[in-house]
Amino acid sequence: MMPSTPSSAARAALLYITGGALLVIWSGVWYIYMLSNVPASNGPYYWCGGFVVTGLAFIFIGLGIGRIGREAKQADLPSETVVTTPVGVDGQHGVVTAPVATQPVVQTPAGNVQAVKPPATVIR
Repeated sequence: MMPSTPSSAARAALLYITGGALLVIWSGVWYIYMLSNVPASNGPYYWCGGFVVTGLAFIFIGLGIGRIGREAKQADLPSETVVTTPVGVDGQHGVVTAPVATQPVVQTPAGNVQAVKPPATVIR
């Protein structure tokens, strides 16, 4: 079953990745501008480098949130339950008989195959 709206983890991941990419792009534009117009001090270079690193951190956080959100979504799915039904009812005694696991086929050294018949099991 697919939800009609994306999960909050998917929305947060999209915001982090988009914001980080925009920070990296505009920091790159600013750095190229500073190469042509050299600032009087080194301060703008530190700010530009800080914005690039912050943008990259946002991208990695968004990728991590996306993966965590997918894993959490799978963990939130209901587990499958196994429902067993009675195989048969003995009309004479009113006893429910259950299926018995079959035993493996035994092969004799001469190459003859013998099937082992399992005993009938009655659950009372």
